[in-house]
Amino acid sequence: MFVLCGCKHNLFNSHTSEGTIEYKIVVLDSNNAMAKMAPDKMTIKFKNNQSFAQVIAGMGLFETDFINDEPGRHIIQMARLLNKKVSYTADSSAVNKELRQSPEVTVTPVAGNKVIAGYTCKKATVHYVDGKLPDCDLYYTEDIGLENPNWATPFKDVKGVLMGYRINRYGFYMEFTATKVEPEKIDDSFFKLPSEYKKISKEQMDQLYKSFQ
Repeated sequence: MFVLCGCKHNLFNSHTSEGTIEYKIVVLDSNNAMAKMAPDKMTIKFKNNQSFAQVIAGMGLFETDFINDEPGRHIIQMARLLNKKVSYTADSSAVNKELRQSPEVTVTPVAGNKVIAGYTCKKATVHYVDGKLPDCDLYYTEDIGLENPNWATPFKDVKGVLMGYRINRYGFYMEFTATKVEPEKIDDSFFKLPSEYKKISKEQMDQLYKSFQ
């Protein structure tokens, strides 16, 4: 949105900035009629402060990919619905505008750690200012070499990689938990927009997601 033995954790430390993270996704509002169409897994590949996230929903019919270019301060969102492939690129101004329109949250570090996917993670409490969602715990690690990985998310003040968190996206309230971390070489092609993706506006991208719900 991970289980490792202790020896593997020692191989993957803050000096390592290349590999793959897998997350389990659980829809918390199970009464949602579309819950069965929600994704159950997210995969993130990262290298040189860039990351590529892939989420497949709708029993394989709908794929969403994100390229997070932290050095270049832009996000590329790609969507594949059947044979239709489209993309939207947001620069830092567009990202900040969208975050201002999102529910305001405060993230407060609290005492307590939790081991997730072999990593001892720090704990924080997330509070939604409007009260529409309940307070929840968030866990992150500083032992994976990504700088400012959350700059384009409501959790932008968290400097570590998120390993356990909850978020409301596209009509689903979901919990993401890291299940596996693999240090490995990542091909640069993951961080480039494929030529077959047609560029569209944010409004068109939002409409595509609404049509799928």
